[in-house]
Amino acid sequence: MLQRLQKIFHGVSDVCFALSFAALAFITLLVNTDVFSRLLFHKSITWTTEISEALILYMTFLGAEKVLREDKHVKVDLLTNRVSDKTKSILSVISACIGLIVSLFFVVFGVITTWSYYKRGIYNPSATELPLAPVIAVIPFGGIFLSYEFLRKIVINLKTLSQKGSE
Repeated sequence: MLQRLQKIFHGVSDVCFALSFAALAFITLLVNTDVFSRLLFHKSITWTTEISEALILYMTFLGAEKVLREDKHVKVDLLTNRVSDKTKSILSVISACIGLIVSLFFVVFGVITTWSYYKRGIYNPSATELPLAPVIAVIPFGGIFLSYEFLRKIVINLKTLSQKGSE
């Protein structure tokens, strides 16, 4: 049952990562189109910056779990390369606990803020007047996936620690 749930969770996360990649491709296309439009026609696409900002937020929160799961994020391993495997596991648990707290913060306060923006009808005062609730809704959504992954890392590292302790 747990394996099936994990498979579903990772499947959804993989789709989110693909959407994140599509957002990056669209941002690239949009910004380049805007540059050429200014260069050739002396006219800017007014909504380029606003849409790009929203998509960067989506790109970040839709892709973060897979990057964390595959351990492809930036790491400073100056300290961890000099300690024992047991200490590495302890530091990994501490790091994942901090990540879990931050991710849960994203979920809780993201839901509260998104709901508040939705109820009050908050819009971005700009050319497109995007409603902000759907824009920031990706924060708690991505936070759920990050929370799951940090929790998974805590469990894995605690198992590793208990195996090392019994040796």
